[in-house]
Amino acid sequence: METDLIQSIPSFYAGQSIFLTGATGFLGKVFIEKVLRSCPDVREIFLLMRPKKEQNINERLQKILNLSLYENLRGEQSSNFKKLIPILGDASEKGLGLSDTDRQMLIERVTIIIHAAASVRFNNSLKYAICVNTRSTRDICILAQNMKNLIALVYVSTAYAHVNNPVIEEKVYPSVIDWQKMIEIAESLDEHTLNILTAKCLDYIPNTYIFSKILAESVIQTYSSSLPCAILRPSMVFPTLREPVLGWIDNIYPIGLMIGAGKGFIRVSYTSKHVTGNIVPVNSVVKVILVVTWKLGLSTYNINL
Repeated sequence: METDLIQSIPSFYAGQSIFLTGATGFLGKVFIEKVLRSCPDVREIFLLMRPKKEQNINERLQKILNLSLYENLRGEQSSNFKKLIPILGDASEKGLGLSDTDRQMLIERVTIIIHAAASVRFNNSLKYAICVNTRSTRDICILAQNMKNLIALVYVSTAYAHVNNPVIEEKVYPSVIDWQKMIEIAESLDEHTLNILTAKCLDYIPNTYIFSKILAESVIQTYSSSLPCAILRPSMVFPTLREPVLGWIDNIYPIGLMIGAGKGFIRVSYTSKHVTGNIVPVNSVVKVILVVTWKLGLSTYNINL
């Protein structure tokens, strides 16, 4: 493959095998649509999925593909849907809940990993937040170390992972707690003891979500010496802007306050006039993921030459 940085993004993704976690989430759905539409020669996209509400992973995928988000693809490039390969697993389980057969298939075929799976609830128990957001990142890195053809691992973090810093620089900030010890603690202690420990862990951190994402960034930093890694920190992810459709969203999580105000249910909000809301359209985040992966992947090719 060409290693010249002027190589187009679609041509870079031609023939690539992508492993996407968080495929059923808001960001994951838009990522799938964008890749299939704008990088149609991608070889395949493996989607980590779990059964839900009496639906197996194939049924869940079909339901997702029936969303209005994929209307243009259904009409113009429906054959590309065959490139989507659901993989039974769960980010909350140890080893991502992968079977030995699926794990080996991913090791042999994957060239790019996009780790976007996360629980974004602020009130999760410490145990659950660590398992889903931190341990899964470690397990992704362990899996990636066995992939001989891997050229890029992109981890989707959050701009609020270091909320106490007035300016967030493009670097990994040291964690006050060792991520390996926290995973061991989350796996070994009972919920009651962990609930007591939570208050200590959150001395200077607002919630378990932020805490677990800080640790996950440290995981990526640890493995970056042996893996081609990048961290992406989007702010609040909002509905699509222009493409593929205007204003698409599949939940009210990021816009609930505006809906409540628009409907007249929320009349007053306690805030500061000096605070600016940091928001970004989901399709812009997806584009950045694709560009970061492209640049990281080309750099990996050059290093390996």
